[in-house]
Amino acid sequence: MPTIHTHPSSVPDHVWDIISVATTAEPKIDSTRNTPENLKGLYQRHLAVVLMAEGEPVGFIAAWPVEDGFAEIGSIWIRSDHRGRGLSHKLYDAVAGLRGIKELVAFGVTTNPISVHVGKRVGLTIVDDWSRPVPMHLTCGPCELIALADQATCPKRGTSCWLRVMKPK
Repeated sequence: MPTIHTHPSSVPDHVWDIISVATTAEPKIDSTRNTPENLKGLYQRHLAVVLMAEGEPVGFIAAWPVEDGFAEIGSIWIRSDHRGRGLSHKLYDAVAGLRGIKELVAFGVTTNPISVHVGKRVGLTIVDDWSRPVPMHLTCGPCELIALADQATCPKRGTSCWLRVMKPK
C-alpha cells in the first residue's frame, strides 16, 4: 500500500527527477515549473506531498505559491498503474493538512471533472464568483479557450472550468 510522505520525511533525490519527468509528460499539468529543484523546494517548505510505494514515487501534489497569501493546488499526478484506487483522495487530504498551507488561501482551477469530484469529497469548495476570495488575475490566467479581454464573462466558468478553494485542516 502506498504511503504519504511530507517534510521532514526523507525522500531520495532521484524521486524528484522521476516526478519532474512524469508531471512534465502529463498534458494538463503546467510543466514549466516542475523542475526537480522546484519540486524538492516545495516539499522542504511543507507545500508538497509525495506518495511512495516500494521506494518509488506513485503520486504527487503541490501547493504553488503564486502571490502573498495565495497558493495554487496543482501538479497532481498519480502513476498510471496506480490510478483508480482512490489515491488522489489521499493526496488532497494530505496537502490540506500541510503546515505550509495553513496561512494561505489555496485554490485550484481545473477542467477535469474527475478532479472536481475528488475535490468535493475532500473539502474543496467550488466558487461561482471568480473574483473572491481569490483575485481574478490569479484564477484566470492565460487560456487557450478565450481571449484575455473576454475572461470576465467566460461561458466556460462553472460549466467546463471550475475554481475550487481549499479550507486548511
